[in-house]
Amino acid sequence: MRVPLEWLKEHVAVKVAPKALAERLTLGGLEVVGIHDSTDGPVFDIEITPNRADCLSILGVAREVAALTGQRLKLSSGAGGGSQGAREKRHPRPSPLAPRPRIHIEDRKGCARYVGRLIDGVRIGPSPDWMQRRLAACGVRPINNLVDITNYVLFEYGQPLHAFDFERLASGTILVRRAQPNERITTLDGVTRTLTTDMLVIADAKAPVAVAGVMGGAGSEVTPQTTRVLLESALFDPILVRRTARALGLASESSYRFERGVDPAGVEAASRRAAALIQELAGGAETYALDVGAKAPRRSAISLHTEHIQRLLGSSMSPTLMRTTLAKLSCRVASDSSGRTLRVEPPSFRRDLVHPVDLAEELARLSGYDRINARLPSRTMSAGTSEAGSRYARLQSLRCFCASLGLTEAITWSLVSPEELARCGESAQHGLRLSNPLSQDHAVLRPSLTVGLVQAVRRNLTQGAGGVRLFELGAVFRASEPSGKHTEQLHLGIALAGAWNRDWQGQIRADFFRLKGLVASLVERLCQAALHVETISLPWAEPGYGVELRIDGRPIGVAGQLARAIATAWDVEEPVWLAELSVEALLELRRASTTARAPSAFPPVKRDLSVVVDQAVAFERIARAVREVGGALAGRVELIDRYVGRQVPEGKHSLTFGIEYRDASRTLTAAEVDVLHQRISQVLASQFGAVLR
Repeated sequence: MRVPLEWLKEHVAVKVAPKALAERLTLGGLEVVGIHDSTDGPVFDIEITPNRADCLSILGVAREVAALTGQRLKLSSGAGGGSQGAREKRHPRPSPLAPRPRIHIEDRKGCARYVGRLIDGVRIGPSPDWMQRRLAACGVRPINNLVDITNYVLFEYGQPLHAFDFERLASGTILVRRAQPNERITTLDGVTRTLTTDMLVIADAKAPVAVAGVMGGAGSEVTPQTTRVLLESALFDPILVRRTARALGLASESSYRFERGVDPAGVEAASRRAAALIQELAGGAETYALDVGAKAPRRSAISLHTEHIQRLLGSSMSPTLMRTTLAKLSCRVASDSSGRTLRVEPPSFRRDLVHPVDLAEELARLSGYDRINARLPSRTMSAGTSEAGSRYARLQSLRCFCASLGLTEAITWSLVSPEELARCGESAQHGLRLSNPLSQDHAVLRPSLTVGLVQAVRRNLTQGAGGVRLFELGAVFRASEPSGKHTEQLHLGIALAGAWNRDWQGQIRADFFRLKGLVASLVERLCQAALHVETISLPWAEPGYGVELRIDGRPIGVAGQLARAIATAWDVEEPVWLAELSVEALLELRRASTTARAPSAFPPVKRDLSVVVDQAVAFERIARAVREVGGALAGRVELIDRYVGRQVPEGKHSLTFGIEYRDASRTLTAAEVDVLHQRISQVLASQFGAVLR
């Protein structure tokens, strides 16, 4: 917003140089981004934050200058610019036959208050030079005295106004209502616009004459022949104005202020100010006034505990200084008998002052942030035993362990698009769709970590990474159709692609067994249990390459190879291996390791066992049977080879296991191991029809 210094001085005495004032305003929260020259002197270009709608006016900035510098605020008593002020005139008694305006608010939510003033005998002509200079300094082109006065008061008070040619209003009627379907209006910019029922309009007895809070209509604008003017000053709903302006692609100085909220108590004051200027500069006289709607209610008081504010500020500001500082903001301040609790009633134009912390910020801002000594907070810390702290520690431990396995943490978007879900074989119905997404690329809360991890893999591979090893700890969301509710769970995702390692002998590629080994290490470390897998069909996995991960028969997640068709759709040439585990299940099954086992002092006896079984028999079932029969002596059971070919009957596969037999108290003999090895072979033959090779 542009603020001419010459206009500002009309409301507050400025006794410092422009650069010093600009610095004080910036430190006080109103950033001055530039100082420009005009025919009337310096003009401040000020960035106004959305919460400070009260500063979208000369008077609002003057209040800030007065509060920051300790000067007294002066309200306008006249037209300014060296004028002697608006002279009080007795309103002529209107003729009983002269039509009077009729104002009706049909939508009280969209328009809380509407003040209309009928002014007769106006003479349209150019506005005075001082007014034209001030408007030009604010970036507005002067038009004529009536339009310039409404713009002048808009910049001075921050309250948008509009002047209708009363003779062009059908039946002298003003009706504030919602637009009818496909209703049309030609606005002041000459564009004919189609309205919707979500938009608020100002209409006469026949048709809309203005888009409420945004722009007036060409059919009722002031012309050189205008002699009777209906001056509008109203309070419109900010959300409604914002939506209307966006839908029509029509921004104006009025909509900019209404969107952020104008002063409810300023509706009448701005109307009176404009009427006085019209009386002086256009020769008109007010003959009729209507105030329809509810007046601004008194603001609720905020209870302020001085000790709490002192803790927030980290400063020993006295209650007396708090009272005087808040009084500079036009707040009504009272204290209780102890003086430690203040009852603060903010002014109507400070809509941003709602909570005690808002007042604490004002105290710091007006006193000067540079005057608050910097110091570290002091607090006695004790070892936390809360559930939240314990959970956080477990999650951090999980992250650290994943990093120790050689994985790099990824953080991806929780919001994805329906197209990305479909590309990964997921349905958008499984996720939670946002009712008002910022874009369709972020319209659904993810039902799994797959989309984000695949995107991260692709990005790393396209940037030249030879191999990718990622993990992500993030929330996933699932919709429940019958109940309409949703669930939020924490999942751990792992993604591998490309080279696993690289040395002078070549490369070893990431595969399912690398992925399974990582998950098995994780499960063994956290849960002190063995990982079991079972082949299942997954929507995103290559057929036959998807498995369910289990601990003691309980599902904890899934893993597999990303389907080649999906990888191609994502422009990923390398095979991608994914796992997704339920963190809640892992934490519930977590068993702390209370003891450490020393390495055995006795060497193992190693045997290989090759069996031919049906391909439907998973190797894990055989490994489990070997452990059960071998008991404590079967220390390590590992699948070292799988063969399918001409030497094996069709529908069969050959599995070779490496078994280490070990006793913790002595060295086993070959004869003892042969007996146990033979017993295992017999059990496998009886349970699975296994044939030794």
